[in-house]
Amino acid sequence: MSKVTLLQKYEEPIFIASQSEGQVYKISDKYVVKVPTRKEDMFHEIKIARLLYSLGFPVPEPITIDYVNVRDNKVELGYIMEYIDGISIFDEDISIEDKIVAHNLLHRETKRLFRKGFTSMVPAVECILKPNGEIRLIDFSQFQYKEL
Repeated sequence: MSKVTLLQKYEEPIFIASQSEGQVYKISDKYVVKVPTRKEDMFHEIKIARLLYSLGFPVPEPITIDYVNVRDNKVELGYIMEYIDGISIFDEDISIEDKIVAHNLLHRETKRLFRKGFTSMVPAVECILKPNGEIRLIDFSQFQYKEL
C-alpha cells in the first residue's frame, strides 16, 4: 500500500465541495486536495495551474499530485493545492455586494487569460472571493493553452 502524503495532517479531512470534476477536501490548515473523477484531468489541471501561477494569475498555489486518504478509507491520487479561505462566487450565501466585486475582478482576469492565449470549454470560470477582497480562480481542468 502506498504511503499518504506528508501534507495530509487531518486524520479526518473536511469535505468542501463536489463537482463534476471531482471532490475537494481540506487536508490541513494550508492545503486542500481535489480527488478527480478522471485522472487525466488532474494531470492537465496541475499543468495549467502551474502555468497560470508562474504568469502571475491569482490561482491557488499548485503543490503536487500525491497519495491521500480522504474518502472511504482508500488511498488514491489527488491534486494538492493551497487552501484559499473565502467564498465561491456561486455560493448561495454570498452577498450581492461581494458577488459584484468578485464578478468585476473575475471579468478582468478572464479577459487577461484570453489575451494570453488560454481558451476554455466552459463558459464560466469559477473563483473564490477572499476576505481581503481579492479573488483566486479555481477549476480550470477545461482550460487549454496553445503550448500544452
